[in-house]
Amino acid sequence: MTVSGPLFIIGALLSLAAVLQLLRRWTGIMAWLAAAAAIGVVVLVAVVPLDGTVAFGEFRVSLGQPLVLLGRQLVIQQVDRLPLMFIAATSALLFIVAWRLLPHSNFFPAGLAVLAMLSAALMVSQVVYAALLIEIAALLMIFPLHEPVTTAYGTTYGGSIKGGSQYMVYASLALPGLMVTQLLLEQFAIFPSDVGLLQTATVLLGLSLAMLLGAVPFQAWLSSVAEEGAPPVVTFIFTVNLGTVWFLLLAYLQSYTWLSQQAAFASIFTVVGLAMMVIGGMLAASQRGLGRMVGYATLVDNGALFVALGSRQFAGLSLSIVILMARPVALALMTVGLDGLRRYGNGSDDLRNLRGAAWVAPWRTLAFVIGGVALAGFPISLSFYARWGLYRLLAQVNLIQAVLGLLGSAGVMMGVVNAARAFTAPLPEGAARQEGALDRVVLLFVVILIGATLGMGLFPQVASRVALQMVEGLRFFAN
Repeated sequence: MTVSGPLFIIGALLSLAAVLQLLRRWTGIMAWLAAAAAIGVVVLVAVVPLDGTVAFGEFRVSLGQPLVLLGRQLVIQQVDRLPLMFIAATSALLFIVAWRLLPHSNFFPAGLAVLAMLSAALMVSQVVYAALLIEIAALLMIFPLHEPVTTAYGTTYGGSIKGGSQYMVYASLALPGLMVTQLLLEQFAIFPSDVGLLQTATVLLGLSLAMLLGAVPFQAWLSSVAEEGAPPVVTFIFTVNLGTVWFLLLAYLQSYTWLSQQAAFASIFTVVGLAMMVIGGMLAASQRGLGRMVGYATLVDNGALFVALGSRQFAGLSLSIVILMARPVALALMTVGLDGLRRYGNGSDDLRNLRGAAWVAPWRTLAFVIGGVALAGFPISLSFYARWGLYRLLAQVNLIQAVLGLLGSAGVMMGVVNAARAFTAPLPEGAARQEGALDRVVLLFVVILIGATLGMGLFPQVASRVALQMVEGLRFFAN
């Protein structure tokens, strides 16, 4: 029996997600099964040619064979392979990290179900249905996002519904805009002389993507989610979910090439991106809560993506992919560090409660600081390579724009420096908190992630080549 690649991938992930719901007592089994499934997707998509098949017992999987469901076609195209590998590999990394941080969590089955929905979103031909699948993925992530985390001292943090509710609301508001945008673009194809249709579509597309990516002035959900959610779940949303949104934006522009050809395209994305970077940097520099700092640092990173796309250059498009590739490792490091620091602070991530944390939880502190430096785009990290390449592109056109982008990154770095000063301050008198012995597996995570951060920063050519392969088929604007 031969089944299509989309049916096999989506069906296997959803089936295993249902099984993991029955294994909630065994966190290790859940985590490694989820990670193995995600890695299996990476291997399948990377190794099997689109016109080839692979046998699984009595089943044969034809990777490139389309799946037709209710008249809608899902198919894996060449341009989809690397994005699918990216979200699956990132999911596997976060499942392993969450193994020691989120015992008995719903994150593992929900994460696999979300991976299935987002994979389908990348495969579906109609952009409207891709947006609907992203909406379903956002709803599924609310369940693990609301789970409280219990510290070693019996206190809990998280469990609030505010962040998840805001995320759900903004994702829901973005869906009608994307639907109307596609309708307007189809009408423009029939009436190419009606420029108003194209202008309206551009505005709606920008607003919808701004909501999904947390652009200014819709950034409230980013900080709320980062402040209240368990760190691995937050990282999953900021990397896998938002990464898929970005790849779909590129697919949208590839499908409607005339959208990026109008004069307003570059200015809209550049202005919005710079506003995200400047405001995000200012907010990150002034934060005393580590979770909100992570949210605003992600806002700056998202702004860099907008600016890179607004450059209307193939190099800028490649740099946006490098920025996406650098984010999972940096945020995973901050995830491990933030989890430990919240445990040290009895559930609080306020810097006033974390004075002297470096002397009690040195490895968790180091993880947060190095991850923050990497996410801010400073040496030595892959983000540094991508951000400085972006600043050079901006400087060729407008030096002030390059300076504004740099100031946004500097604001995040200032927030990390302020946090490091609090961590290394003398312990308050009478402080009795002790982190206890650090889990050796968590320590191994920290060491591996720090090594990966430094390795990617020292050898950015590898990521650069992968990014070029991702965008080589995307030629929706002139170089």
